[in-house]
Amino acid sequence: MIKRGLRITLSLLLAAVFLYLFFRKLQIGVVVSHMGQANWIWLAAAISLQIVHLALRSYRWRILLAPMKGRIGFYNLFSTTSVGYLISFIFFRVGEVLRPLMLARREEISKSGAVATCVLERLMDFLTVAFLFSIYLIFMFDPPAAGTGTLDMRQVRQGGLLFGSAVVAAFPALYLIVHFRHRIFRWLDSHPALNGSFLPKLLHSFLGGFDAVKSGWVFALAWVQSLAIWLAITASIWVSLKAFDLPVGFTDSLLMMGLLSLAIAVPTPGGVGSYEYAGQVGLESVFGVEPNQAAAAILVTHAFAIAPVILIGIVLLWREGLDIRSLIGITREAGTVAEADRTGAGVSR
Repeated sequence: MIKRGLRITLSLLLAAVFLYLFFRKLQIGVVVSHMGQANWIWLAAAISLQIVHLALRSYRWRILLAPMKGRIGFYNLFSTTSVGYLISFIFFRVGEVLRPLMLARREEISKSGAVATCVLERLMDFLTVAFLFSIYLIFMFDPPAAGTGTLDMRQVRQGGLLFGSAVVAAFPALYLIVHFRHRIFRWLDSHPALNGSFLPKLLHSFLGGFDAVKSGWVFALAWVQSLAIWLAITASIWVSLKAFDLPVGFTDSLLMMGLLSLAIAVPTPGGVGSYEYAGQVGLESVFGVEPNQAAAAILVTHAFAIAPVILIGIVLLWREGLDIRSLIGITREAGTVAEADRTGAGVSR
């Protein structure tokens, strides 16, 4: 309980720091005025794309779970995914473990297997974002003319090329590491100097997620689905910014997607603060958007990214008849499983 309380406190402090950095130079009245001028047709498209995003995640999860149980019901997958996101926004990412536990109960599958597929999902999301971000930096990044933003665009371009090339070059190495991971595990576990150190634990956690699937075609389909998921998220960001008539094209939204994904990784509740600040920096520094307009756009983008998910999660919770007491019980179990996963204790059926 002390550790959990400390994590919550630190998360709230981080959110407060980022919100201060975000709001410190803004004119709130002007920001609100810009928000009122948003084009609701584009924002409606953003809502639709968030629903598509949840559906794509549900289908990818079905693909990864296929070796354990074929044709798991789509409703159960969609429902637990949506509720998991809702709980993550409220209980600081516990929902990432809660959703596989809920699904395991409903479909009578292994809890450890369901949790392992969610670990693999996180790995695939990370790698897909890195891949798309890198491809954009290498082949598509065409920043505005010097002086429109606050950064030296030549340096940004050079740094982007270096970063993107390094990430793409790392993929063959990563493939070899994943392919020979069991040999690597045996070597790490048998090496006295590394016994109990941080590196073996990190590699076990990262590479062990790939054990969730054995079939090559399952893996390939899941990768295709991952690309579709993140292109849908990118499209959602693009249409949200389009609602404010900003000079950001669809391919440029890949840059914003990369920045906002990094921000979401910061442990703040629902990405509050970190999302806004990262989006503000990107829009102002790279695309030269006026600060108050940039703030209005990124606030609305964040709201339309999480509000549909929250509303769907609430509706599905009500439909499932889950009350606060039962939800807290499942959440506590998820927290225990998450702690066991971090310490390597594993999950039982």
